Amino acid sequence: MSPKKVRTCVLYVRISLRTDESVSIARQIEAGEAYATARGWKVVGIFKDEGVSATHNKPEDRAGWRALLDSSTRFDAVVVWKVDRLARRVIDFLNANESVKAKGAGIVAVEDPIDMTTAQGEAFAIMLAVFGQMESAAMRDRQRAARNYLLRVGRYPGGVPLYGYRSVPNPDGAGYLLVHDEERIGYVREMVRRTLAGLSIYSTMQWLEEVGAPTSKGSEKWRYATVERIIRHPLLAGMVPHNPGNTTSKVRGDDVVRDEDGLPVVDESLAIMPVSQWRAMQAKLAEPSRAQRTPVALRRKNSGLLSGLMWCAEHAEPVRMWRASLGTKDRPRLAYQCRECHQSFSTPDDLVIAEFLTQRGDVLHLNMVEEVVEGGSVQLQEASVRLAELGREVVNATPERAVEIVAEMTRLKEVQEEARHQPPQVQYVPVGGETRTFAEDWEAAQTDEERRLILGHALDRVLVRRGRQGDKGDALRLARLTFDWLPAGQVSEPSDAELAAWGATVTG
Repeated sequence: MSPKKVRTCVLYVRISLRTDESVSIARQIEAGEAYATARGWKVVGIFKDEGVSATHNKPEDRAGWRALLDSSTRFDAVVVWKVDRLARRVIDFLNANESVKAKGAGIVAVEDPIDMTTAQGEAFAIMLAVFGQMESAAMRDRQRAARNYLLRVGRYPGGVPLYGYRSVPNPDGAGYLLVHDEERIGYVREMVRRTLAGLSIYSTMQWLEEVGAPTSKGSEKWRYATVERIIRHPLLAGMVPHNPGNTTSKVRGDDVVRDEDGLPVVDESLAIMPVSQWRAMQAKLAEPSRAQRTPVALRRKNSGLLSGLMWCAEHAEPVRMWRASLGTKDRPRLAYQCRECHQSFSTPDDLVIAEFLTQRGDVLHLNMVEEVVEGGSVQLQEASVRLAELGREVVNATPERAVEIVAEMTRLKEVQEEARHQPPQVQYVPVGGETRTFAEDWEAAQTDEERRLILGHALDRVLVRRGRQGDKGDALRLARLTFDWLPAGQVSEPSDAELAAWGATVTG
């Protein structure tokens, strides 16, 4: 096959990180233009993909490469700086080459001695792409091994630390260590406490602004997304994100660094909560009905203190009562009214609060109890989480990666079997980690949102029945109400032995 007569060409340039100056877009263009000039070719177009990984994005999935193929401009060659600028996998390179050949052109590289306009050059390019894929895989393995080694010896692998943490020189050798930022970690602990107590991300953002907490980047205001990112970060449980790179949707990977059994590597010195409690918090944040997901609605300041708690008992099944304004225009009064039978109950707040404090004021506030598991149960839970992740990944995995996944799943199954023979230990922990009663938490509450949450932890609902005409005293009004209390204000009532063990833990 004789060489194709080349008169015109286009340049294709790509870079994964815009800050990588060694292979910057400008340097690739400069090299490509110099190459074209040396061969007497005219450059008729330049196509770019910036901030795009060739490992995680096929050429046909990149905007710049698609624009090149869709261009109406005629050209005889596509000039790339090196083969790996175009593709890291052999199959991707071959597919890209076929697409270029369909336009009557060939691929040439500045730094690699390939010229796809000849049969010999095409064969050599395929071999070069094979070796490039092997080197890319080896590079990933080296990077993963290096990162895991740094974490196993307690070293910081790099990157911008999470708010509340900072990197410091390693006193025992080279590199850096990650430690708590004592000036900010207290704010992070309070973010976690508020989230575990059921407060919304939006209200936590407002609290940070009210107390004047410094922002991570020195801006004047806190952003909802910033607060959410902090309380969702696995470092709160001592786990370090693996960050395998951008996916096709340009979202950073959310896996964490794991040991040889596939279980998370946990640094207890960095954790401010157990892994199981962190996962429980993430599950609550992910609930579709949770106010965390709808911050706009939380801006409303007129929600009643008893909203959602007052129910009309004059029906076969209780019906929720809604706030209403009764009385006259000059003397309105707040009431809750049934929309079906129109029964109403005026100004119930003080009456219900007084009964709540009488019945539950001295009870320990344990509503947000999370199961804190140790030993085998932690391994069992983490192994199950990882198996689910691997099961989703294997569907679209390459043959090589599929083999790795099967091996890891086999090890995790063995870990699960061992963990099943280790009994879990369960502890009951108070809301926010502090031992306080409902009355103490009520007194400390500063907003209606906090008060509504405390009531909701102790009280399921208040059933309202009709009274007799003229019943106006508090005792007669209270007789119309039936309180459905949650068991001791807890999700599940612990036994005497469990409470005794818990008491010994918090007092010790």
